[in-house]
Amino acid sequence: MLLAAAKDDVPGVPGLAVGTRLHLMLLNEVTSRTAHAGDRFKLRVNEAVVTDGKTIVPVGATAWGEIKSLQANGSVGKSGRLGAELLYLELPSGRVPLEGSIARKGEGGGGQVAMAIVGFGILGLLAQGDSARLRAGDIFIGTVARAPAAESVPLPTPASPTVPVPAAVTPPAAMP
Repeated sequence: MLLAAAKDDVPGVPGLAVGTRLHLMLLNEVTSRTAHAGDRFKLRVNEAVVTDGKTIVPVGATAWGEIKSLQANGSVGKSGRLGAELLYLELPSGRVPLEGSIARKGEGGGGQVAMAIVGFGILGLLAQGDSARLRAGDIFIGTVARAPAAESVPLPTPASPTVPVPAAVTPPAAMP
């Protein structure tokens, strides 16, 4: 049994098993109004991971996530959407891959649009829905993932070495 547990430990981080749950807190708000797909955001570990009385992952350790999908809010009360995934945890021994995702949708503005149409006529259709938000302080649950398998990339076949062939040397004509 001990051997099986060691087999599932993250390489370089004894005591941190694949599948360990982490409580992560978002440090800064992310909204569909200002974010872009590919933007990264910072989280911190909110509860220490302790194994056999030893702290393996301390409170405050940094983790990173990335915006994967995004739809800005629009007119006619269309709300924004935001999808994000956890990437990795930073530890002194290196990066530990994480799994976890979150999707949020802003509140629809249908009622607001109806009121805007009553008040402003056709211009009321320009009323926008709310942005989707990941709020600072929100807690996300992530899990420690297996390290991605190294891709097997074929090594280039070395070309046959080219051996320069010396040009025929013609002796200079004898000078008188």
